[in-house]
Amino acid sequence: MKVICFQWQLIKKMRNKRGKFTRVPIEVPIDSLTPLDITCGSTKCEEELHCFSLKKSSIRKHGKKGVCHQCGTDLIDWTRVHQLNLHDVSFMFSAMKNELIRHVFWLTEIDDKAREGAIAEGLEQLKERARKSLKTKVGKHNAFMDGRQTPMGNGDIVNYAQHATATCCRKCIEIWHNIPQEKLLTEEELDFFTELVMLYSKERIPELK
Repeated sequence: MKVICFQWQLIKKMRNKRGKFTRVPIEVPIDSLTPLDITCGSTKCEEELHCFSLKKSSIRKHGKKGVCHQCGTDLIDWTRVHQLNLHDVSFMFSAMKNELIRHVFWLTEIDDKAREGAIAEGLEQLKERARKSLKTKVGKHNAFMDGRQTPMGNGDIVNYAQHATATCCRKCIEIWHNIPQEKLLTEEELDFFTELVMLYSKERIPELK
């Protein structure tokens, strides 16, 4: 009984004020996690699922940027990822899955509302709406809303896709796509992000036509 209580207290300490894990305990299996259990900064380093950071605090702690803020792991080929090359998108997606939040969004079950809504829209309308959504949410930097532009799923496949492809907020875009937060996104950059969203959507919902 004491061992169980100790484990419960340890798991509780690893959650933030909103009840989300900052570090996922060893005892909690990855496939049990949902987007509502974690944040962009969550990690489970024991299973090689990290959170890569450009924060000054992480640089001071580990001596370089682009490493896991928790353990300092350096395993992303940022030069290649930052090419923003659709022909190399498989490599980009593979790299992103080393980050806990991206990993979860690539594996989590798509809710019925999001799935059925996407199928009803069809590919052309979904693509048009995705681009508009990207331009509205992340087309320019919004310090007040930073990190909250994109809901965690919320019945919309575009929300799932933005988190999975690191197009959910300007901080994630800066890390994974090397575009400064204060810069207005160009039409070409919006087109590129739209294609990422559509690639994710078609993979997760094969019925899309």
